[in-house]
Amino acid sequence: MAWNQPFTVCTLFIYNLLWGLALFDMIHSIVFPLLRRYPSKDLSREAVQLFWVEGHFQITKTDLLHSYIGWGLGLLLARMLLTPLLNAGVYYSLKHTELNAGYRFVQGIRKLALPFFGYYLAQMTLQLGPLYWLIPKAAQLYSKQSTLYGAAQEILPWLGAYLVYMFVLQTLFTYLQFGKISGKSPLFSMMLLLRNVLPVFLLGILVMLIGLLITAAVMTSTMIWAGFLALLGFQAYRFIHMFCKMWELTTQYALWSAKSE
Repeated sequence: MAWNQPFTVCTLFIYNLLWGLALFDMIHSIVFPLLRRYPSKDLSREAVQLFWVEGHFQITKTDLLHSYIGWGLGLLLARMLLTPLLNAGVYYSLKHTELNAGYRFVQGIRKLALPFFGYYLAQMTLQLGPLYWLIPKAAQLYSKQSTLYGAAQEILPWLGAYLVYMFVLQTLFTYLQFGKISGKSPLFSMMLLLRNVLPVFLLGILVMLIGLLITAAVMTSTMIWAGFLALLGFQAYRFIHMFCKMWELTTQYALWSAKSE
């Protein structure tokens, strides 16, 4: 079914490409001036220490960070507003394949923007909520260990559990949004997910592993073939990554359609 959604795949690719460029431009504007001012190897160790002291002073005693924080929050807010709108268009396109690709995408945004924004807000709240407890817990575990290896042994199980939690949460909200576009209640969607939990999660894990293999292959190739070929490969990867995400969504929707009839 992902092959039948070229407009959606291209839209998501362009959106993520523009987002990446905006984020790169912001980071470049911060890091590049610092690198130009960093003391060369010919200068003494005191010059390097002076560089860090000056940087610390500018961060703590001036308003240097205010504009960067403003840009960062602006980009974050824009992403939080645009993501549920795009989700509405994507999910509506899955349901109404008989309509023109661009038309159904826009119609999805018009008809489902508010409920999908509510789903997105609830999902982000549930995803970020555990970090309020998890980050202090990780800091406490790290402070009790004398080596990085020992700290990793203590923290990684908690991190793994949090990643599993995020995967389950993502799957749950995917099925809730399937229910929304199909006119089903949230209770119906959750019960359907519980009745078919094994094939749903196995399908999600399989597609995720394929995506990870593609990512590893692309990252390896960029290390081997640096330069323009690496740039082309990375951009192709971004497109393939969007296709894999769409493939995962369409396979889950096919399972939903088969089980909800």
